[in-house]
Amino acid sequence: MKSLDSLSSLTPLQLAIYETDQLDLTIRDATRVVTARMGFFVGQHKYLQERARIAQILAQQPQA
Repeated sequence: MKSLDSLSSLTPLQLAIYETDQLDLTIRDATRVVTARMGFFVGQHKYLQERARIAQILAQQPQA
């Protein structure tokens, strides 16, 4: 897991998704956790979209 300090470019939703992904839950359970954390509904499609954006952001960051 990368340091959260290096993830300052993530939105609060992306940060919640990134942290939830570390729990290795099913997509269904992960969307429930993120929905509860954010206070608004996050569907599977939105969850997967944001997860793909997170992967792009992390790929662009230099390796430390």
